[in-house]
Amino acid sequence: MRPALAALFLLLPLAALAETPDLQRVTYECERGVTLPVIYVNGPDEHAQAVAWIEGGLRILRIARSASGARYREGEAGYEIWGKGDMAVLSYGPEDAQTVLLSQCRALPG
Repeated sequence: MRPALAALFLLLPLAALAETPDLQRVTYECERGVTLPVIYVNGPDEHAQAVAWIEGGLRILRIARSASGARYREGEAGYEIWGKGDMAVLSYGPEDAQTVLLSQCRALPG
């Protein structure tokens, strides 16, 4: 619960940009039983972002261009979450040399 609360505090400045951001909390279950908690902040396209607890740290990923699905990146060489439907992939590294960390993440119900 603490990561989610911390994420909301980090998003307070974003709330000033929009009337009320649409928050969607999703927990993915991935291979080896790893869970990936994510809060999606849906706003105007250029302000949409995902806040995720990844490898022991809170990460803020901004919406990025994708051909299909929703793609969020942490800078040029950071983490990336690419989701489509109830599935997601977590990667790390520059776009042309990413390492897939978790490839079979499915959103848990509820």
